[in-house]
Amino acid sequence: MPALRPLIRRLKTFKPLLRKSYISELMGILGSRSLEDAGFMRVGRTTVVVSCDGILEEVVRTSPRLAGYYSVLVNVQDVVCKGARPFGFLYVLSSSSSRARKEMTEGIREGLEKFGLEFLKAHTHPDTSYDAVDGMCVGLARRVLRSDTARVGEDLLLAADLKGTFRRGKLFNALDSVRERSRGEILEQVEGMVGVAEGGLASASKDVSAPGIVGTAAMLCEYSGVGAVLELDRLPLPGGVGVEEWLFTYPSTCYLLTSSRTERCLRTLREHGLEAERVGRIVKGGKVVLRLGGEEETFLDLGRESVFGFRGTWSRKPSRRSRW
Repeated sequence: MPALRPLIRRLKTFKPLLRKSYISELMGILGSRSLEDAGFMRVGRTTVVVSCDGILEEVVRTSPRLAGYYSVLVNVQDVVCKGARPFGFLYVLSSSSSRARKEMTEGIREGLEKFGLEFLKAHTHPDTSYDAVDGMCVGLARRVLRSDTARVGEDLLLAADLKGTFRRGKLFNALDSVRERSRGEILEQVEGMVGVAEGGLASASKDVSAPGIVGTAAMLCEYSGVGAVLELDRLPLPGGVGVEEWLFTYPSTCYLLTSSRTERCLRTLREHGLEAERVGRIVKGGKVVLRLGGEEETFLDLGRESVFGFRGTWSRKPSRRSRW
């Protein structure tokens, strides 16, 4: 079992987490304080949920097909973690290489087929000096799970699909559980998150992406203006993977949720093919505390530090739409 202090030093310098600090540069320009995984807007009696994301340049350059596939995956999960059913996908391809453009498109097709998405629109830049793929997913929700509504006293839950191919990488590890699942199994997991949202079984939710479980928990806490105690010994693990490796992993299907209806929430997620456990608690103040093997250390003090790069203490203005 790793010692906690050296582990925290590694986590605080984890590049996928540090990249989030640039978000603050743009917030003032846009006049927005939204740090949600996906945007959403009420239209009539439903809510349209939209995500957009690009793939790391290194992945596009070395594995264009995988980049296309992941452009679908990452955007879908940002929509699903809001409690929405994804239905459509749009993308932009940039490359002067015919081979790269074709491989990225083949990867996108694989992703669309896996999730049963409609192809809606695409744009191609065929004469760029770089290779890139950027995607957008659209979904519909009856009730949205926000990321700024975690409440003190709630349990912190982790839901994930832990069966898949684990790849160790230089920047981060990856667990791909989607490729080995049928479309029916994948959509069943989606319905688990939709059921949690529509049943009011969780207060907040966030997709676990490249910054990993600890980084994602810190982002959730900062946006909600709360702290958390995360019990690393309680994390469900993929087979053959230790705690330390798992914390530096991008899992293809993994969500953090907060809930005061813990047992019903966990049962709903498990009934839909996800492994789910209570892994911590939401607490007062801005400290994100980690526990492991009898040790306890502060990972971040959000009263003095910011994942998103805000100077000093960032006070979130409550939104009139903060509860759905």
